Amino acid sequence: MDIFQFFLLAGGIYHLFFFFFHAMFWRFGFLNWQEELPRMSNTNRAVIQMLAVAVCVFLLLTSYLSLRYPQELLTTNLGRDLLVGIAVFWLARLIGEFSFKAHSDSSLAIIIVCALGILLYLLPALHLLF
Repeated sequence: MDIFQFFLLAGGIYHLFFFFFHAMFWRFGFLNWQEELPRMSNTNRAVIQMLAVAVCVFLLLTSYLSLRYPQELLTTNLGRDLLVGIAVFWLARLIGEFSFKAHSDSSLAIIIVCALGILLYLLPALHLLF
């Protein structure tokens, strides 16, 4: 296993962990959804929950692809584009940390998590370019 296959293995486990973390938002109240969601309009409440489900699906799919098809991700143009896309997802999440939470403190842990997500996928993608 080379270093970039290791990055994808780590990325697959990383995304699987975040899938389970996001899937538990309803059950364990990490974001206090039991109190926050009822205060929203029906439309906003539905959108927030649908986006949370969509993020879970993305995280699970990314985990599966990383663990099941590392060689294809590392050796094909489609694989490179998927790796760049995953890195862009984490970059967008990092940018959102500063733009949407401008009036509150950004968590160093979230910044590190996003940066790690970028690195785990951007480094193998860049390797394909050279």
